[in-house]
Amino acid sequence: MNSTFDDYQAGPATIQIPTGAANGSKLEITCSFTGMEGKRLILESPERISMSTPVSVEYNDAMFLGEVMLCRQDSSGEYRVEINVEQILTGLQSLISLRAGLLGASGIPDPTPVKIPAFIPAAVQNRTIFP
Repeated sequence: MNSTFDDYQAGPATIQIPTGAANGSKLEITCSFTGMEGKRLILESPERISMSTPVSVEYNDAMFLGEVMLCRQDSSGEYRVEINVEQILTGLQSLISLRAGLLGASGIPDPTPVKIPAFIPAAVQNRTIFP
């Protein structure tokens, strides 16, 4: 994987692990980004993470989505975590700003109903939808 992440230096990152709760909550673990080896993201974590766990990792305005392939404790007590990266989302701050602008300051879409156009069949013509 030749990406701009090959040259990144070690720095703070956050691992997010879905808890499985109905509310979509995630366990967050502060860790250190140490580099990339091929399609594997290498991290140092204070906590052990089970193999095959799906995770997302936030680092330097990017989100890495993947699965834990290795988690091994080293002599310092930290865990070396290798994640097989399936997808990288970049420009997170831009996306957050765009989302905020689209949703308005309250973060809630405007609930104003929109009239369905006249070319829709008469059976559904008088219904309203929310954008």
